[in-house]
Amino acid sequence: MPKRKLSDIVFQRISPPDTNTTLTPSDLSHVLVRRLGLKRKESRAKHDLLLLELLKYRKENVPLSIDKISQILSVSQSQTYEEIRKWRSLGLLEFVKMPAGDSYVKGYMLTGQTVNRLLDKAEASTKAFFRKTRRIAKDFDDLLMLGMARAERGNTENDEQDKDELKDDEAVDEEN
Repeated sequence: MPKRKLSDIVFQRISPPDTNTTLTPSDLSHVLVRRLGLKRKESRAKHDLLLLELLKYRKENVPLSIDKISQILSVSQSQTYEEIRKWRSLGLLEFVKMPAGDSYVKGYMLTGQTVNRLLDKAEASTKAFFRKTRRIAKDFDDLLMLGMARAERGNTENDEQDKDELKDDEAVDEEN
């Protein structure tokens, strides 16, 4: 399994539109996609439609091919891989190979049946990322404090040496 890179994840504070009297699943899927930062900034891909389609196909237990995903997103097949990278890094989407008769059906599926399950996956991924970052920060703090303590101790020793040299110089001056 490839290592997940969470470094490009950006969460956004997008809320459902208050102006609508009734919200549709399409409205809410747009908000969810934007809040999780699944859509690249400069992209015109339709990630909200992809979420709806992926949920529908997940209930039927059918993986979506990269061609079908590129049609839903309305982008080229090569750009589709870039578009779904954040989905995969959060653990929301995975590549599967399912037996179908004598052959296999290959494609991508959501890792959870519902959006709440998907959010659980995203939360677990980000918590693991922050736990590892916290360990790095602790090591950083320890090394920084150690360096500061050594520098302070080194200054104290240098001050004592300077005082000893000064006393020696005064003693030589007194003899002369």
